[in-house]
Amino acid sequence: MRFITPNIKTVLYFIVAVATAYPVFGQEPPFLLPKNAELIKIRSAVIKTEKGNIYLELFPKDAPWHVANFKYLADKHYYRNSIFNFHTPGFIIQGGYKPGHKKPPYELPPEFNRHKHLRGTVGMARIEDTMNPGRSSDPFQFYIMLSDGPHMDERYTVFGRVIRGMNVADSLRKGDRILDLIVYVKR
Repeated sequence: MRFITPNIKTVLYFIVAVATAYPVFGQEPPFLLPKNAELIKIRSAVIKTEKGNIYLELFPKDAPWHVANFKYLADKHYYRNSIFNFHTPGFIIQGGYKPGHKKPPYELPPEFNRHKHLRGTVGMARIEDTMNPGRSSDPFQFYIMLSDGPHMDERYTVFGRVIRGMNVADSLRKGDRILDLIVYVKR
């Protein structure tokens, strides 16, 4: 497997892109964390794009706030017609941005866990440590790793992984649309 390490300019651009899109924020999420018995039923999702579907496995035990938030926003149709706003070829694609949308009114607590930043990992974006010493996540924008990124381990919250459709993720570029995003609950 080939590892692609982005140069410092790419990493700084990623940090600045998130920071300028969403300045400092700080209120509580607008939803309650489901009870564990309900939370663990939130196990999968599909991202419907112009280029095809990406199927995800979610990790509610390892990142409960992030998974609950992903479902909350999907249920509110937030991701419908949002765009992928950041792309580094062979490294990462980031989506969930809505041009003209106001800054997030809340943040998510960091939930660093055992999952590594491997190809196909799904995590939540955040602003740099100097502006975000608590390392809280942006509640709206998520990313998919297009290659391994061990330098991101325990710095960004991983809350899922691609189980099918990685070829679609590889084909995405900045400006591509998310037609819809559906999070499923196991019965």
